[in-house]
Amino acid sequence: MTENPRLHPNPKLRERSAQAVAEFCAQLIAAMQMELDMEAKEDSGIIHINLTGPDRSQLLSTSAQLLNNIEYLLNRVFRTDRDEVPGISVDSDNYRQHREAELILLAQMASQKVMAFRRPLNLQPMIPRERRIVHLALAGIEGVRSQSNGEGESRSITIYPS
Repeated sequence: MTENPRLHPNPKLRERSAQAVAEFCAQLIAAMQMELDMEAKEDSGIIHINLTGPDRSQLLSTSAQLLNNIEYLLNRVFRTDRDEVPGISVDSDNYRQHREAELILLAQMASQKVMAFRRPLNLQPMIPRERRIVHLALAGIEGVRSQSNGEGESRSITIYPS
């Protein structure tokens, strides 16, 4: 079986791409005048950037809006050729892992409430990544179904009894 060259681009090209993403991110942080340390690494084609430091709280305030915006911007700038840069993930000391656990717990608790009261329940607006986590968590729970509603930043999930 031959490997798809699109899934495994030239390692030197990946290395240059990871370096370009890291340099752009460092310049962005400097332009925002934030005191953050950055660690960048490439793993399985995904470029992972971890931001830490005294201004970390600003990254994570208002539901990690700034962290999410930095990740969105990096993906918009560097993923024009998805073969060259398959993905960019920006995190801050495992925030995303903790948030995922929080969202799964939210989905479980909300589904219990929906089943108990037999009424739909609307969750707060979420970014696409978070909605996906909640939908996947709810897919494994019998007795409920979920649907995304709304537009743009006010897009949220409604959980219905099934």
